[in-house]
Amino acid sequence: MKRGLLGLLIAALVLLPPLGKPYVLHVVIVILINVVYAQALYVIMRMGYLSFGHAGYIALGGYTSALLVTKLAITPWIGFLAGGVVAGIFAWALGAVTLKLRGIYFSLSVFAFAEVVNAAFRAFEVFGGPAGIAGVPRPALLGTRLNTHLQFYYVVLAVALVSLFFLYRLQWTRFGFTLLALRTRETERLAESLGINAARYKTLAFVVSCFFCGLMGAVHVHYLRFVSPFVFTFFLSNDLMIYVMVGGLGSYWGPMLGTVLLTGLGEQLFAAGYYKSLVYAVVLLVVILALPGGLISLPRILRRGGARERVLPVAADVTAARER
Repeated sequence: MKRGLLGLLIAALVLLPPLGKPYVLHVVIVILINVVYAQALYVIMRMGYLSFGHAGYIALGGYTSALLVTKLAITPWIGFLAGGVVAGIFAWALGAVTLKLRGIYFSLSVFAFAEVVNAAFRAFEVFGGPAGIAGVPRPALLGTRLNTHLQFYYVVLAVALVSLFFLYRLQWTRFGFTLLALRTRETERLAESLGINAARYKTLAFVVSCFFCGLMGAVHVHYLRFVSPFVFTFFLSNDLMIYVMVGGLGSYWGPMLGTVLLTGLGEQLFAAGYYKSLVYAVVLLVVILALPGGLISLPRILRRGGARERVLPVAADVTAARER
C-alpha cells in the first residue's frame, strides 16, 4: 500500500506540473530543493549530531558550479556534480577533525566554518564580492535552454528523486544501521569495542550529507540564476534544522513531512521577512511540547487514543526495521 501511494505521488509530480501555474511550480521546486537539503541533514542527525552550518556546504556547491559555468564555460550538468564533489571534499577535511567533538562543540565548529566560507565569498572579488555572481545560465538539453519554470522543474525533480532514493536506501544498509550505533559517546565506544571504525563511518556519513547539499545547492543556484553570500546564510541552516525536528527524527519520512509543510508555509510568509523565523520557532516549540516525536508520530498517537508518548528516534528506527 505504501509503495502504491508513493508511486501515485511520483506520478502526480511527473504528470500534473504542465497544468500548474508558474507560481505553483516555483513553490514545488523550492519544496523539492529543501526536501533534499533536509534529508541530507538527517543523515548526520541520526548519529546524534546537530549541524548549524550546512548552508556553508550548500554555498560551496552553488559557487563551484556558478564559477565553472560563468568563468570556464563548462556545462551546468558537470557543474552540478562538481558542486557536490567540492562540498564533499571540504566535508571530509573538516569532518575528520570536528566529528571527534560532541554536542554544542561540534555544532559551533560547523557553524564557524559556514561563517568563514560566507565571509570569504564576501571578501574576494573572484567570487563576486558582496554582489555575488549574476547571470548564471540554466542547463540546455538537446540544444534547448531550460529557462521556463516547467522545463527546469523536471531537472529539479530528477535530481531530487535520485538523491532521495539513494538516501532512503542508505539507511537500510549495514552502513545506515551502524550510524545508529554512534548516537552517543557510550554507544560509540561499545561499537568500537566490536571492531567498528567509528571515525571512518562518521566521516563518510558527513561527506554523503554534504555531497547532496552541494549537489542540490548547485541546482538551486542555476534555478535562481545568481548566487551571493546573502542567499545561503545561517538562517537557511536554522530552517533546515527546524524542518527535520518538526517532522520528526524517528522516521525517514519525518524530515520530508516537516519540510513540505513548513516550506509551503514559508512561501506564504515570504513578505514577512525575519518574522518567518519567529513563526517557525513557535511551530517548533508547539511540536516539541505537544508531539515530542514530531509530526510523523501523530498517526501513531491517534491510533492509541491520543495518549502521549515519547519515542526515542533509535527505537522508532529499530521498530521500522523489524516491520520491514
